[in-house]
Amino acid sequence: MAEDTQTGPAPVLYVTDLTYERYDPADLFDLAFLRRSPDHRLVGVCLTADAQGDGARVLGALGVRQRGSGGGAALPHVTGADGLLEALRAADEPVNLVVTGGYAAVRAARERERALFREKVARLFVVGGVVNDYSRRGAEGERLPIDPRLKERNPERFGPEGDPRAADPVEGAALGALLTSGEAVIWLPRDICLWRYAAPQILSDGGEVCEFLIRELFYARLQALGPGADRYDAADAPVLLSALPALLLAVRPDPSLWLRLFRAVLARAEVDAAGSISDFVLKPENPNLYAVIAIDGRALGKLLTARLRDRPLVAEG
Repeated sequence: MAEDTQTGPAPVLYVTDLTYERYDPADLFDLAFLRRSPDHRLVGVCLTADAQGDGARVLGALGVRQRGSGGGAALPHVTGADGLLEALRAADEPVNLVVTGGYAAVRAARERERALFREKVARLFVVGGVVNDYSRRGAEGERLPIDPRLKERNPERFGPEGDPRAADPVEGAALGALLTSGEAVIWLPRDICLWRYAAPQILSDGGEVCEFLIRELFYARLQALGPGADRYDAADAPVLLSALPALLLAVRPDPSLWLRLFRAVLARAEVDAAGSISDFVLKPENPNLYAVIAIDGRALGKLLTARLRDRPLVAEG
């Protein structure tokens, strides 16, 4: 990986599979936080599944790209593996690559230009996938303890299908390839790490931006529940899954200030011939990545809410 010489705000290149019709609202929360944070510099967004070009509407609605003559330069927005390589070439310093979806595009970019990848990527944050095999029951299938309340609130996260973003065989194999790539990987597994909380309770007093994000979360939840969904259940139930620990770990110097919120632990992941995760061990003799374990999601939620109140997302002009 590239030598880490960061002295100012942490540069972040954010990779997401969001489109106008299908996206995880948590990505919008991440982008809003990055746009607001004085500790980060969002150098670009890579849309890996935006074949129709409509994902830009989501970014525009959020205000991630500044608009209007007085809004300043537009935020770089690229598409697919080619776009990712273009963004890396254009980066003026090594970036923190935060990948929340589109693993296959990132794998393709790395395999095509490994030298560029190593020169321009300071840290590779891989968000998603699961450590535990929830198709098996009992202690044997739970390699790490989980909060049982999370199962009660979001049972779909713990079903046999695992993480929906890695369910596709190509995406799943790409996820496994990235985790075992030998790069400086920091993995945020879906079942043990991702920042999670009941979004309406935390964000209800977060101001105009939070209100917009809650509406998006409610809409996505309503769509996921299907045509027979109860809108009141959809409004009360959403639990946000975000990559905030990755964004905080991207900041230098030492991340010890975050230790009460989450842990980054040396670990080793193994994959089978199909690229699926077959084994996972904490604190091994020969680690190949760091794994992040979340501790206090409520405190992380309060941190986000405070940051989103600071100033408008879109510059007025």
